[in-house]
Amino acid sequence: MARYLLGLDNGNTVCKAALFDLNGREIHATSRRIDTLHTRPGWTERDMDTVWQETATVIRDLIAGSGIRPDEIAGVGCTGHGNGLYLLDKTGQPLRNGIQSLDTRAASLLDEWIADDMPARAYPHIWQNFYAGQAPLLLAWLKRHEPDTYARIGTVLLCKDYINYCLTGERATDYSDMGTTALLRVPEKTWSPELLDLYGIAEIADALPRLAHSAEVTGTVTAQAAEATGLAVGTPVVAGMIDIDAGAIGVGVNRAGQACVIVGSWSINEVIADEPVVSRDLFLTAPFADPDRWLIVEASTAGAANLDWFVSQFCAEEQREADSRGLSVFDVCGERVNSIPITDSVPVFHPFLYGSNVQATARAGFYGLVGWHTRAHVLRALYEGVVFSHLTHIERLRQAGAQFNVVRLTGGGARSAVWSQMFADVLNVPVEVTDCFESGTRGAALAAGIGAGIYASYAEAGEQSVIIEHVYQPNAARHAIYQGRYDHYREIETAMRTPWRKLNQSEEKDRS
Repeated sequence: MARYLLGLDNGNTVCKAALFDLNGREIHATSRRIDTLHTRPGWTERDMDTVWQETATVIRDLIAGSGIRPDEIAGVGCTGHGNGLYLLDKTGQPLRNGIQSLDTRAASLLDEWIADDMPARAYPHIWQNFYAGQAPLLLAWLKRHEPDTYARIGTVLLCKDYINYCLTGERATDYSDMGTTALLRVPEKTWSPELLDLYGIAEIADALPRLAHSAEVTGTVTAQAAEATGLAVGTPVVAGMIDIDAGAIGVGVNRAGQACVIVGSWSINEVIADEPVVSRDLFLTAPFADPDRWLIVEASTAGAANLDWFVSQFCAEEQREADSRGLSVFDVCGERVNSIPITDSVPVFHPFLYGSNVQATARAGFYGLVGWHTRAHVLRALYEGVVFSHLTHIERLRQAGAQFNVVRLTGGGARSAVWSQMFADVLNVPVEVTDCFESGTRGAALAAGIGAGIYASYAEAGEQSVIIEHVYQPNAARHAIYQGRYDHYREIETAMRTPWRKLNQSEEKDRS
């Protein structure tokens, strides 16, 4: 009898796989980093063959390391980063490098769309705002700049859809993932020729895949995929969901009024609702993985990927110390941050290395640096800047009427006690951390459990699987200090809007 569920989470930097028992306990997990290709300024791509090969290797390593038999796996669920583009040609082969959601090549096109009032015209169809890494902008960019590639598009897929295609040979997607792309007409949850025509990409309609619910079985593992992964032929694979849904479900956020903050490559802030909240002040309202719920989201690319970049470029000393102590480099970075008191003498950081929710051309920057500052001061500024970016989103959610009194924190940042306490102090609400930091894999696995008939609903799956391990209470004195620093953060942001725009114009000239 099958006794395990497999969850896959293919983010912008790492592919993770985990096996869970039927009570949601993680049995074994593996991961592999997948290189991002920065072939031109603003481009973030991945070789699609490499994405599949690394994913297949992760699955094979997972099965071997766990010691279980492949036929004991009841189902496979996959999640992945939203938006970007993973295109197949008309023969079903990868067409070009996959484009990730952090890509900003279409920033100038977005400015054109804004000048043409496209956001207002599209909003009744999509209930979300545009950003440069979204699928329709990238498709329109390809049509203009890579017309030969555009003409050869056979299927438009997202990251997790491509992995499912490699596993099953089926071309399908789910409502939660496509609901965030601005390709789907969200109110009716359907494709819309009128919407595609508005974007000037009407001919792409024939390349859109079949829509399915997240827990719906859309295919089974093929013999070719079984050979590559070690999975059993015929293992059911569900449609899966976007990573923001999987992260919420993996920590038990599945009912109206619950909030989840995901501290990952993106800054994700989301509330579950029984009815959609329609407001142009919000990032998006989209179908949730549970077809009876809606997801209200404030998000941007101003997330923890900023820390990954800083660590890879500047923290060789912390890495050596971590290696000598048997710790993660991020544990050592957290210690550095904790060694610096919260004062206005710490620099301010805008975490906009990969874009922002401020404007399409925003740039990252440290402000207020002086000669006596150390790397620890800079790290504290970076940690704070990421939390402040989350706070701008939380404020918009609250102003739109999405109220909540507690937050469940997940993503890689939730591993940090320093960061978790900082979130509680800055947001001024209790922050709960569950037994599963990599909640995306568990959320995907629980969807596979529903598809396999093990759970009747997401609520049942969450009640059976999720344990709250720690609650961080806000500190009023620290909150007051952080609020003052946040005000500085916003003042500098306002002052930098014109310089950011000029910097982007200079970069556009260099590209041409």
